[in-house]
Amino acid sequence: MNPAVLAMFIPITAITLGIGIGALSVWTEHKRKAQLLEQLHKERLIALEKGVPPPDISPGLVGFLGNKPTVIPKYLWPRAMRTGLALLLIGVVCFLGILKAGGDEGAIFALVPAAIGIANLVYAGVMWRQEKSEPSKLA
Repeated sequence: MNPAVLAMFIPITAITLGIGIGALSVWTEHKRKAQLLEQLHKERLIALEKGVPPPDISPGLVGFLGNKPTVIPKYLWPRAMRTGLALLLIGVVCFLGILKAGGDEGAIFALVPAAIGIANLVYAGVMWRQEKSEPSKLA
């Protein structure tokens, strides 16, 4: 086979499989939730036919079905700080590595994860101050 033709199949296959796997995961998640809702519905109908009060839906299951939780989780800043530090270090290391390898023009794009890391660190600082000043509003 011609190497140019083979080289064209690589990105086509990667894009097709990437989109296919994403679509498959969305479809399976939808089917799983639909089956769970159908099972809950049948259970409640059977309970109503027998004259028994229908069982309550557990709060964990309500969150599983897609409703947003009403309670704000406590301590959001450690995860943002960890992500920010990781992205900052990855961006700086990639920038220095590309610069050392001779890619002066492309090295600037390695600073994008570093900028996202700095934004996460700023977010972590804001969340830390907010949690420190208003602990009674958080769960």
